[in-house]
Amino acid sequence: MFYIVINPTARSGRGMKIWQDLRKELDDKQVEYRYYYTAKNHSAGTIAKCILNKDKGLINLILLGGDGTVNETVNGIAAAGDKCFERLKLCYIPTGSARDLARALELPDDPHECLRRILAADGQKIQGLDGNVSAAEERRTDLGLLTYNDAQKAELNGHRRFFIVSAGIGFDAAVCAEVAHSRLKKFFNKLGLGGLVYGFICVKGLLTAPRADCNIYMDGERMYPARDCILTAVMNHKYQGGGVMFAPEADSTDGMLDLCFTDRMSRHRVMMTFPKAYSGAHVGTKGICMDRASSLRITSSQMLYVHTDGEVATKAMDISIKCLPGKLRLMV
Repeated sequence: MFYIVINPTARSGRGMKIWQDLRKELDDKQVEYRYYYTAKNHSAGTIAKCILNKDKGLINLILLGGDGTVNETVNGIAAAGDKCFERLKLCYIPTGSARDLARALELPDDPHECLRRILAADGQKIQGLDGNVSAAEERRTDLGLLTYNDAQKAELNGHRRFFIVSAGIGFDAAVCAEVAHSRLKKFFNKLGLGGLVYGFICVKGLLTAPRADCNIYMDGERMYPARDCILTAVMNHKYQGGGVMFAPEADSTDGMLDLCFTDRMSRHRVMMTFPKAYSGAHVGTKGICMDRASSLRITSSQMLYVHTDGEVATKAMDISIKCLPGKLRLMV
C-alpha cells in the first residue's frame, strides 16, 4: 500500500489538478493507497510523523509537491524518531515551481511517468501497468543537518533543521524569504515560469542585500575568513533557486557538502557573475570560492537570514551544518 501526501496549492493550485489526474490512474490500476492533503496548520511533516507513529511497518510514501514539501517531510520523519528513516521509502512526484531536487535527480517532467516508475518498483503485480516501464530504484541519499548556535536567542539555540537540497545564510536566504511572500510567484506559476521569480528578486537583492564578515570553519581543521560576504550556499545537490547551478560538482551520495561563497566581491562584479551561475560558469571567477566539507560552522558579524531547502524561519549569526551520509531512502 502507498501513503500519498499532496500539497494542493503547489504551483498556484496546479498540484490539485495533477493529483486528480493521477488518482484516476491509481484507481484504474486498482492500487491500494491512502491520501492526505497538506494545509496551513497540517504540514507534510506532521502527516509523515503521524503515519510513522501509527504504522510500524515499512512505509512507501509518495509526495506530490515542491522542494518545500520534501523538506517538511524529511523533518517530520526526524521528529518521529531517527530510526524511522530506515523504515520509510520516499517517492517524489514534483509539482512545485522551483524543481531543484527534481532537476538534480533527473526525474521525468511527466507526473504520470513518475507514478508509473514508482508503481513498477513496488514488486507487486499491478493491473494495467506497462511491463516496459523503467522501475524507480532506491538511492541512499545524504541529508544535511543545520543547527543554530546563537546563544543570544535562547529560543533558537540548539534548534535543528534537516535539508535535502541546500542550506544557506545571507543573500540566497533573503531572496528565499522574499520569494515566499511574492505576488510575482503566483503570477509566473500560472504561466509555468515560476522559477523566473527567483531571478527577478535576485537582481534586486544583489543591489540591496546586507554584507557581513564571516568565518567559515570546515571539518574542524580549516578556517576561511570571508570578508564583505554576500552569501554562503551549502549544497547537497547542484541546484537551488529554480535552476541556479551553484555547485556543479555536488553529489548527494558522496558524504560531502559543497560550498559556494563570496569573498570581497563588489556589487558590480556580483551582478555580472550571477547569470553565469545558471550554467555553473561562475566557478573560477575571482571572489567566488568553492570548497567541500563533511561538517562546517559559519559565524557572521551580523544577523542574516538562514534557509533550509528554501524555507526561511529566522535570522542567525552562528550556525553549524553537517552531512549525514546515506540517511534517506529515496526512490529515483
